[in-house]
Amino acid sequence: MWNNQNPPEFEHDGFPHPHHPQRDGADETSPDTEQESLDPNLSPEHIKATKKSLKRIYITLLIMGLLLGGLVSVGVVIALDRMGLTDAPADVEETEMPD
Repeated sequence: MWNNQNPPEFEHDGFPHPHHPQRDGADETSPDTEQESLDPNLSPEHIKATKKSLKRIYITLLIMGLLLGGLVSVGVVIALDRMGLTDAPADVEETEMPD
């Protein structure tokens, strides 16, 4: 665990990462050095490629869901028609009740 005098370094996800060295106030790094030590997955090119990939996956799943929903709805209509559940109800004659 860690002590309260030297808290762990927290990354962007909010969890401590023990592989990073502890920083104290006297050992400040410049923003340029800190930018270079960031995860390469955070580069603008990688972020753009990830967004494009996720957008493609989202659109693919959306189209697949719409197609599957359309097929299921056609199947339900066919099943209802074959069972006669879409026919108009038969007329029922009213009879008078004896008083």
